[in-house]
Amino acid sequence: MKFMKIFALALFFMLLTPLTPLTSLSMDEEDLVMDAFTATRAQIEAFDIADWSVINRNFMDFSDMKQIAENVFGIFKTDNENYSLILESDDMYRTVILEGMLHDGNHVRVIVQSVKLPEEYEKKPQTYLAVNVTGKDVKIFKQTKRKVVQAITSNGGQSRITTCLSGAFYGKLNQIERDKIIGKIRERLYINDFEKIEDLEMQNLVGYSPLISDRLEIMGKSYNVNIAMRYSAEDDKTYIWMGVPVISIEY
Repeated sequence: MKFMKIFALALFFMLLTPLTPLTSLSMDEEDLVMDAFTATRAQIEAFDIADWSVINRNFMDFSDMKQIAENVFGIFKTDNENYSLILESDDMYRTVILEGMLHDGNHVRVIVQSVKLPEEYEKKPQTYLAVNVTGKDVKIFKQTKRKVVQAITSNGGQSRITTCLSGAFYGKLNQIERDKIIGKIRERLYINDFEKIEDLEMQNLVGYSPLISDRLEIMGKSYNVNIAMRYSAEDDKTYIWMGVPVISIEY
């Protein structure tokens, strides 16, 4: 059921609410993240930016929800781009899904979902706003991220943004080569405390950088950088993903 998938995603991100920033930066965080990723010399393929929040405690009408989605889309549109619109509902929820491809190469997806919670929760209805933007032109990564935050906060929400950069290396890299690449990111972001999970197919690392303000607390430890590498025999490439604070896409 689509509602349950979206609601489950919302609950997941509730557990990942960023804590208080610790460090003031001489560089913008977007520049720090991009600098660390480009230091790997990966061929950058895409970025993904996602954010969501509860924006009110009402069970909204479709007309008002559609207006919110269109206003959010207007923050990103570069011309008179068209979009697709899907409306879904039952007795307990209403969902508006609006998405479109922009002339700058970004794909924008906006979800507004209004929910009646079961009576046993003893809580008022609530409406969620989720915004996702994917693109390939990393030159507009910073401004796109700030627009995503604007989309959430201008509608009364609290940003819980996640960003992800993905890239690739030609050929299959060995363990030493992969460790060197991840080491470059760790060096640029001063990641000392980290946990690594790896097997023959995948290498996954979560760590903490004092240069990044957002952080998650998991089992009493703080993390805000997630790095994964995997070889694909299908196209003979080794892929790398870096998420802040987590990788929010399938990999």
